[in-house]
Amino acid sequence: MPKVNLYATFRDLTGKGQLQVEGRTVGEVLENLVRLYPRLREELFEGEALAERVSVFLEGRDVRYLEGLSTPLAPEATLDLFPPVAGGALAQRFGALPPWLLARYLLEWGGTRLDEGAYALPGATVRFREEAPLRAGSLSVRQLWVEVEGEEAEAWFQRIGLAAARGGG
Repeated sequence: MPKVNLYATFRDLTGKGQLQVEGRTVGEVLENLVRLYPRLREELFEGEALAERVSVFLEGRDVRYLEGLSTPLAPEATLDLFPPVAGGALAQRFGALPPWLLARYLLEWGGTRLDEGAYALPGATVRFREEAPLRAGSLSVRQLWVEVEGEEAEAWFQRIGLAAARGGG
């Protein structure tokens, strides 16, 4: 049965940080979750669609970039549900910052790994993913998309930007 990790206000609404919820797709799991905790419906959905303000990750990948609510789930799958966090979000593509190095920095800065490409820091959540490299002739520069949400998003985003500007050093 898929595991669902709940964060921030979702944890407050359910009284749980983690649940096992039946379902063969992301949509089925979310519908079964709403059956258990009806107050989640208005937080998770806008009509029949996943609310834009909600982030749902399957094994660290945003389901919107997979098959959305139709994304199939293995019985041992892990979903992470993130509500919107006060303070807004900042996002940017950084060149030449490898994902392994950003992950190392986030851990050194006191972060906790939530999933592949997702880390919790004091006052913020950081998500990142590698994108297609920027190419100019024979030159290729790796690209890393980084998004930071939370009350301390701006401070953490600046710190990540400074690390990237130093060439990762």
